[in-house]
Amino acid sequence: MISNKQMLANRKNAKKSTGPKSDIGKKKSSINSIKHGLTCEKYVAIGEDKAEFLELKEKALKQFPVFDLKSEIIVRKIIQYEWALRRYQKIETGIFSRESLDYNQKTNLSEKSYYLDSSELSSSHQKILTRAGELTSVAFMRDSNSSSAFLKINTIDGRLFSRLRLSIQDYENHAKARRKK
Repeated sequence: MISNKQMLANRKNAKKSTGPKSDIGKKKSSINSIKHGLTCEKYVAIGEDKAEFLELKEKALKQFPVFDLKSEIIVRKIIQYEWALRRYQKIETGIFSRESLDYNQKTNLSEKSYYLDSSELSSSHQKILTRAGELTSVAFMRDSNSSSAFLKINTIDGRLFSRLRLSIQDYENHAKARRKK
C-alpha cells in the first residue's frame, strides 16, 4: 500500500509524460509495438494475407493428412515453419527495398543508373512495397540492434528450413511406422 503523498506524486509525474509532441516523434512512436513476426505465436500477423495462409494450410493438409494427435502436431509445425519462411522472404525483400530507397536519397542517381529509383515504381507498387514489407522490415532491422540484419535473417532462414525439413521427416517416419502396424 502506498501513501497518499506518494500517490499524488505519482499522478503529478504521470501528467508530465504525455508522449511525443512533434509529428516525427508521433510517427516514430506509432510503430513501437510492431514486431517482425518471425517468432509470433499466431500464424497470420497484421498486414499478412490470411487467404494465402489458408491456401497454404489446405495444401499442407492434402500433402500431409492428419491421422492422430502426433501427426496433427507435426503438420501444425510444418505449416508454421513454411509460413515463417514466406514471411522471412517478404522481410528480406523489404530490407533490400528499404536500403535501396535510403541509398537513392543520399546519392546522385544519374551516376548510378543501375539502382532502382522509387519514382520508377507506380503508385500501387509503392503502396504494396510499403505495406507488405517495409514496416516489418524496419521492425526487424531495429530488432537487429545495428548488427547485420541480412546475416541475422539468413541465420533464421537456415534454422527455419532445417526445422521444416526435420518436421517433414518426422511426419514421414511416423506415417511409415503407422502403416507397418
